[in-house]
Amino acid sequence: MTQDELIDQVLLDIPEAPRATVRDQIKRMAREFCQEADAWIHRGYVVVAARSNYPQLIVPEDAEPLRIRSLKAGDRVLRLGVDYVQPDPGRIEMLRKPDRDNLTGELACRPTTTDSLAEALLNNWADPIGDGARWRLLMMPQPWKDPGMAAYYHTQYLSGIHDAKQAASHGHARGGARVRPRPFL
Repeated sequence: MTQDELIDQVLLDIPEAPRATVRDQIKRMAREFCQEADAWIHRGYVVVAARSNYPQLIVPEDAEPLRIRSLKAGDRVLRLGVDYVQPDPGRIEMLRKPDRDNLTGELACRPTTTDSLAEALLNNWADPIGDGARWRLLMMPQPWKDPGMAAYYHTQYLSGIHDAKQAASHGHARGGARVRPRPFL
């Protein structure tokens, strides 16, 4: 799904709202959604120049770093507070110098305030982001204000945050665990 398609979907429910206002609320809710739920995870190389005094985070285009979820030097898992610290979202300090310069892992990100959202984020989480935008729009003191429907969309948005948190805790894997049923005797 693209950002324009999501804007069109929200406008179907709130046709009186200006398109620019809808776009701004979608961007705001996408940032808030990622902040709350670690919905956008960058996997792969996360840190370069780890052995130097100035290691750098590798952040995808149109993204801001939030937190390092995991970090590895080869097969060795690095621990927060023991091997490294992240004093602010865009900076990392190595407490113990690893044996490699490039470190892999997972980095939670959120969209920047630019005009477009990443397709990877919208493909997975367009519905809760749209629900959050509807909630914010319906709470605005404008002619389209509807607190009753806003409460409904707020509940849907919070449910989406819960789903995203669960997906993040399970490594964003799809499907469920298969359990063998107990034999009937």
